[in-house]
Amino acid sequence: MKYPYYRKRTMLFSGILLCVLASGHTHGQSKIKVSSNHADAVYAKVDDVTDEPIERLGIGAVDFKLDKESKNRLLVTKEGYEPLLLEFPKTVKWDKEFVALLENRLVVLETDHEDAMIFCDDIHMGNGKANIIVPKGKSVSVFVNKNGFVTQTLSFYNQPDQEEPPIKKTISLKDRLVTLEIVPSGAMVTVGGSEPDPNTNKIVVPFDTCVEVKISKEGFADVVKEFCNIPGSSPVPPITQKITLEDRIVKLTVTPEDASISMNGTLEAYGTFDMLVAKGKCQRILIQKEGFIPFSKTYCNQNDAEIPPALENLILREDEAYNASVATEKVNTRIPLVTRNSLSSADAWKILIAIITREFDVLETVDYNAGYLITGWKYDEFNESTYAVRSRVIVTNTGNTSENSYSVKIISQYGMGKASELDETKYKDWNRLLKKYYAVLDEVEIRLQ
Repeated sequence: MKYPYYRKRTMLFSGILLCVLASGHTHGQSKIKVSSNHADAVYAKVDDVTDEPIERLGIGAVDFKLDKESKNRLLVTKEGYEPLLLEFPKTVKWDKEFVALLENRLVVLETDHEDAMIFCDDIHMGNGKANIIVPKGKSVSVFVNKNGFVTQTLSFYNQPDQEEPPIKKTISLKDRLVTLEIVPSGAMVTVGGSEPDPNTNKIVVPFDTCVEVKISKEGFADVVKEFCNIPGSSPVPPITQKITLEDRIVKLTVTPEDASISMNGTLEAYGTFDMLVAKGKCQRILIQKEGFIPFSKTYCNQNDAEIPPALENLILREDEAYNASVATEKVNTRIPLVTRNSLSSADAWKILIAIITREFDVLETVDYNAGYLITGWKYDEFNESTYAVRSRVIVTNTGNTSENSYSVKIISQYGMGKASELDETKYKDWNRLLKKYYAVLDEVEIRLQ
């Protein structure tokens, strides 16, 4: 048996229908006195066919006349209580008096969103508005939910030691909820000044505020988003937000700590550097420190390239040639030789040849008359042939052949790689001179004085 009017009132029909038998009493009585446990209860007669109230009978208590041609339905109501539908067939023997107990509470629940879903103890009660029944001695939990908003949760009690449920309750959904879809997974999410959390992907944006969200993952550049839930502002917080971490971060740590780090030719830092490699781009670093072999590497954030590491610990190798050399202004420059007056040009020339050929045994050009000498290149490899140093001596006479106006130039150049694999363009002038060749220069200057 269904009661359309009752469903419209409560949205959840409890099925209370009373046909109270009272054997031994007068058959065919014409009326019953109906009262309630509430003095302000309202009574209305209900149509047998339409199930609609057709006549209001009174408040507090009524004498309900029974009709043998009717089901004699009576609806007992009070604001804030579940309505009670009674039925008194005249064919049944009844007590002269009947007390209708209104005990289950009724809360008319409304939301400010017509499509918000209302659940009562996990049962979907409707959208936008619902009538919540709280049985006597019980409690119910109500959830109001809508995508993109924070779910509102509340409880109603129909118990003596608890606060009475309200007659009406309006729930406002104002705080927004943004669900983050983060690629790749495992990122840390920081909301405002909160602690980073790897398990958070639900972002609450309280009403009339803005929230800054930082998404971070080792090896990637942070992504920062701001969501604002301010009336009239645009855009409104999305229901879902996809965050893709694409730009890479390489944390460089260099030993020794004071080594310089340059990126694409620009000095950036010493010892440590967080290098950004944007999606689709490449970055080239050069790490240098005097006395160590320079290190360079290119990092690319491209589909066909090796994935840049999150951490890169780089240790510069000591430069063996550095320890085997001295810095001097006399290298790669012409140095006039001071020759004593008692020394003839021929003798001076012989001394030069004798000293130079002890270290430079190959002479490419020797012309006494022109006072010109040039040795062949002398190659020295270091650090397991990682690089080479080449040296040569050039002697010239700055006056005429009868004068001891000689000058000497020692050339020192540095090249990365094996000597046999380097061409002229790979060598650069070096401001240091290997100690064994510096001794040649010292002896020349001393012997000619």
